[in-house]
Amino acid sequence: MSMSKNQQGGLIQSLRHRLAMTQEEFAHSIGVTVSTVNRWENGHIEPSRLARKAMQGLASQAAIPLDLDHDAAPLIGHVGKDI
Repeated sequence: MSMSKNQQGGLIQSLRHRLAMTQEEFAHSIGVTVSTVNRWENGHIEPSRLARKAMQGLASQAAIPLDLDHDAAPLIGHVGKDI
């Protein structure tokens, strides 16, 4: 299943909230601009592979499960099971 820009944007925003960061803090921590984070969260653009890797690193440091892979189902903060 492929993730839409809006789904991915919601996942990024959820991660940022779980990390208790503003868009500015989040942007600074992964090396992008605030407007880039805003455009991701609003589904206007998709993060690059390098940006996704940086977000995965932040999530991992905070022990937050995160999967931003385009070919996987969205996962953040919970464990689902296959039916």
